[in-house]
Amino acid sequence: MKLVKDYMKKKVIFFKPDNSIFDVAQTLSKCHISGAPVVEKHKVIGVISETNIIEYMRLNISAKRADSAEPHILALLIASLAKDRMGIKNELERLSKIKVKDLMSRNVICICSKENILEAATVIEKNDVERLPVVDKGKLVGIITRADLIKALID
Repeated sequence: MKLVKDYMKKKVIFFKPDNSIFDVAQTLSKCHISGAPVVEKHKVIGVISETNIIEYMRLNISAKRADSAEPHILALLIASLAKDRMGIKNELERLSKIKVKDLMSRNVICICSKENILEAATVIEKNDVERLPVVDKGKLVGIITRADLIKALID
């Protein structure tokens, strides 16, 4: 039987609630990941993802440009900031003040390392999430992603 512990990543990139969103965006980009758990006192209290950041930026731009019906809001943000170097600097400063705790998803779905890999796949699919923090005895011990599930399929 294939277990979560056999396919999870044990070295987990995680963030703290007071980390800045700017630092999160840099880390996600540098590490080529789309999200990570938020941990406080060894306990998973949330998940922060590119989706959280993009949604925040989309809402912020929408508030500034209520007349825009542009579906590619991230492209609009980049284009509008590219026109104005000061705009980029101001946006980066603003993002550096926003904390993980302000944007993270608080409804965290976790799984135990001894759980069957099929259960992990079911939980990921049912909850439409990209990753599951792996928690044993209340402590973060790993993370399993959709990509890890695909690896388990072909092993």
